[in-house]
Amino acid sequence: MSAFKKILLLFLIWRLFLFIPLIAGHQFLPYRPDSDYTNIWKFTEPYFPVDHFLLYPWANFDGVHYLSIAESGYQDNERFLPAFPLLIRFFVSLFGGGEPYSAIYFFTAIGIVHLLFLVSLVLLYKLIRMDFSEKIAFASVIFLLLFPTSFFFVSIYSESLFLFLTLLSFYCAYKRQWLGAGIAGMFMSATRIVGVSILPAMLYEYYIQSLRGAQRRSNPAEIATSPAKRGTRNDKNVIPLLFVPLGVFGYAIFNFFTRGDALYFLKAHESLGNSRELGVVLFPQTVFRYVKILTALPYSQFEWWIALLELSTFVIVALLLYIGWKKNIRTSYLIFSLLCFFIPASSGTFTALPRYVAIIFPLFITLALVKNKSVQIAYMAIAVPIFFVLLMFFSRGYFVA
Repeated sequence: MSAFKKILLLFLIWRLFLFIPLIAGHQFLPYRPDSDYTNIWKFTEPYFPVDHFLLYPWANFDGVHYLSIAESGYQDNERFLPAFPLLIRFFVSLFGGGEPYSAIYFFTAIGIVHLLFLVSLVLLYKLIRMDFSEKIAFASVIFLLLFPTSFFFVSIYSESLFLFLTLLSFYCAYKRQWLGAGIAGMFMSATRIVGVSILPAMLYEYYIQSLRGAQRRSNPAEIATSPAKRGTRNDKNVIPLLFVPLGVFGYAIFNFFTRGDALYFLKAHESLGNSRELGVVLFPQTVFRYVKILTALPYSQFEWWIALLELSTFVIVALLLYIGWKKNIRTSYLIFSLLCFFIPASSGTFTALPRYVAIIFPLFITLALVKNKSVQIAYMAIAVPIFFVLLMFFSRGYFVA
């Protein structure tokens, strides 16, 4: 069986598994009181077949906003960057358009995220195979699929697009296709703010590949006599990498003209009431806040468990990044991972961190490289039940990440 067929089979099995938590949630868990705003039926009348409990939860929370932006543009929801809703709108326009939250928008968005995630799994496999064995590549794919918040990759969220663009940018960089890497990076920064994290990673990768190329082209006898052999490189190739910040810069300009403030989309996060701040907050302060939350709230309160999940995610991811460094994972991967991790973790809260870190693919390479099989078994034994519970609660209007 080819690698693609194996990945496709894994994806289909995983996708079928996702129905089980939704069925359990529908049977045993009432929709959270006063949380009707988290699904699309707050904004439109239920209609067949999207009103089925196996379908509409995939548009919960952020999905509501992305569908609204895709059809109606920004209406005080600028904290969501434009690339994903624009992609939805583009494909919907090919089918003639539709009403807000209509079936055409819903199923187009669902189709996009499923396709992007499947392609991302293939890209992840190909990218890892450039450095590691087939066994490590497949294990990494499996560990990503089992990650407790991986269901967001097939929800109407921007996660699948961001992961696809991340892997595409690294893949292009590995192939020395710097224009492709820069364009993918530009769309990354128009998808999520942390997309700019790819720029220093790409610059480092360019520098390292240029040095290696110079070493291959030169030998000690020629270096002294031939200027062309002294490790020179075509620095014009680095110019496309400077496209990366244009995505978020363009959105900042849009905010300036529509809201009178180029940073409005950043400041909008502070209005959510989740303790997120625009400035940098040191980790010890945030950890201390979480210790206070865990000691103040009763165990019976749902938010206590989410706070524990968020704090545990911070600790475990920090540990995995350290192990990844010890395992000599590509430095460019680590640069990207550290920035994608520390930027949201430095905002004064770990809210949604379990979802944010799902796109840090080197974490799963690290798990695959761990030689102690008991660690990998423990990961799967812990991750799957958490995955099940989180998806079940997410489908019933509970914020999990």
